[in-house]
Amino acid sequence: MTPAERRFEELATTCGPRVLAYLARRTTPREDAADVYQEVLTTTWRKVHHAPEVQGEALAWMLAIARRTLANHRRSTGRRLAATDRLRHELAASLPSEGAGGDDRVDEVRSALADLGEDDREVLLLTYWEGLTSEQVAAVVGAGAAATRKRIQRARERLAGALRGHDAVPLAAAGRSSAAPRG
Repeated sequence: MTPAERRFEELATTCGPRVLAYLARRTTPREDAADVYQEVLTTTWRKVHHAPEVQGEALAWMLAIARRTLANHRRSTGRRLAATDRLRHELAASLPSEGAGGDDRVDEVRSALADLGEDDREVLLLTYWEGLTSEQVAAVVGAGAAATRKRIQRARERLAGALRGHDAVPLAAAGRSSAAPRG
């Protein structure tokens, strides 16, 4: 075992439980603490050569990493929620009002997204959750910009149809692109 590996193991063993408890008290849902903690350990490993040797200072150092990692996690969660809201508002504007409550509508959108084909879901999530332009989505999925714009449009239509309850194309079959990716 290398000195860096020994130091990392020592930090994870001695400071880890307190860092995890710190995160658990500050995350909602609490289960997110484990995910954030894994990111903290990854950062700790990358920066283990900067870790103070004194135990109290090492704990403070790891808690500082945890604090920054938690802030990043919260920002990411906020962006995801904002993207869900953007998608919900765009879909609400394109659908006739049926008097559904806001929370019910979010659940409907999530359920409909889960039922979409993987390709449809991916282009919608990249567009709305990640905030990418159609050109950026095209680069991610390996397709041309025009084809990707059409895929996004069709995916939106299938999602809107599913939310109206009379989708003409089965969702599981929809969203499977027959176009070969451009490379």
